[in-house]
Amino acid sequence: MKHQNDLFDLIQSMSKSEKRYFSLDAKKSGRSSSRYLDLFKAINRMEAYEEEKLQQKFGNSLPTDKHYLYNAILKSMRDYNSSKSKAARIKEMLLDAKYLYKRGLYHQSEERLGQAKALARDLDDQLALLEISREQLNYVWTMKQGDYGSQIEDLLADKDEYIHHINEELRYLSLAYKIQVAKEQRQATDRKASSAAYAEQLQAQSAPLPSTAHAQRRFLQSHALLNDLIGDVEQANTYYAKMVEWWDEYPHIKDEEYNRYLADAFNLLHASYSQKKYDQFEQLLTKIQQEEAGSYHDQVLVFKQLTNYQLLYHINLGIEEGYERLLQRVEEGITTYKLNPVSQLIIAFNVTVLLLILEQHQECRTWADKVLQHYNRKVESEQFRLATLLIRLMATYALDEIDEFDSGLRALQRSIRQQKTETPTRFFRACAKYLRKLYDQPSGSRRSTLEEFSSLLGQYKTDPPERIPLGLDDLVLNWLESRIQNRPLKMVLRTKTKTQH
Repeated sequence: MKHQNDLFDLIQSMSKSEKRYFSLDAKKSGRSSSRYLDLFKAINRMEAYEEEKLQQKFGNSLPTDKHYLYNAILKSMRDYNSSKSKAARIKEMLLDAKYLYKRGLYHQSEERLGQAKALARDLDDQLALLEISREQLNYVWTMKQGDYGSQIEDLLADKDEYIHHINEELRYLSLAYKIQVAKEQRQATDRKASSAAYAEQLQAQSAPLPSTAHAQRRFLQSHALLNDLIGDVEQANTYYAKMVEWWDEYPHIKDEEYNRYLADAFNLLHASYSQKKYDQFEQLLTKIQQEEAGSYHDQVLVFKQLTNYQLLYHINLGIEEGYERLLQRVEEGITTYKLNPVSQLIIAFNVTVLLLILEQHQECRTWADKVLQHYNRKVESEQFRLATLLIRLMATYALDEIDEFDSGLRALQRSIRQQKTETPTRFFRACAKYLRKLYDQPSGSRRSTLEEFSSLLGQYKTDPPERIPLGLDDLVLNWLESRIQNRPLKMVLRTKTKTQH
């Protein structure tokens, strides 16, 4: 451990079942009263890491106890995951084979190697196959049975093939990493020069398609990233889609590395959403929802990512159908899964925005209060506080509750005055001013004020350009347009989406 809170971070990352397994594992070892298990429980109860409290309880032995506990948890988690992971079982079988070999139990060692080899082939694990072939060579050389010379020749040929496959995969992996770095270069001229060089390298290596599974994935990844780099979004999308299809072609690898599959699936989800390929987006959403994420951590990732994408989809297209079911899943997921405070805040804020768009104003205020009183209390983001206060005020405006409106307006103005960062207050001051003005006017006399407000916000976007946080400028402009046209906000958004699409 290099950092003081490494042990805390490790324990906080564990699922309930992992913590339960570790505790039972420790008790089975007869160490239920040991200091390290007491330390585990003390840290597990903490909301934030407090070294001083632990120092008071555990004294000068705390560094030693922390180090011991850290290694004990990792060892226990290796045991916990070994039954669920073919890769872990391969490593264990290799260790078994080496132990049996040292004890002179050569046939048992060879049998273990054969079992490991079958699993390695399922996972297309060329590194494991290479190590297994080395141990099999030791066995054949030691036993010298039958035509062992031919067996050695075959194993050496296998060894060369494994090395070739490993080098092929690493070439595409290196290329993918370099292209990713080039994508982040700021100068367009540098990106252009890099893309030409990498395109040439990729073209030289592209025929034929790699024969091994992992090399194929890195090949597809390199092409996807290269097309991203040169700005060919259609081709990039095509390769991202092929990467997702690749995982379905290799179910054993998908089960073993489900988190990496999710990374590729979410890359495609982002690409299809950004390019407004909504049919593809919906199909992929449904596909991921219907799949069963194995580990707790994968389940957390699926919930967090899918929820945010679904909320954004409903927000930008003004989709009302199914929103109640979506909100129910949000509430269940936030309760079930241990999300970090920022993730909880983003999800809760997006729910608040969606409810405003769907004109569910009472629910919108309820969720806004959750953001202000709970979710943002942990993060203390000035931008989210201002944005939520503004959305809550807009919902109250629509409900036409004078006392609530005055109270909400004062809360927004007070928060504007208390700003300590560079959050653009000009925008929020204008919103407070015009909402007050609109509320005081008769409903039939508001059109000119709405148009004046809309024109002013349009100027804020360009003269001088001001980055309004969380897309609030577009949200308020669309809200104003819906008021001017006397149309539901969700219909304004749908019309714009169809026009852009």
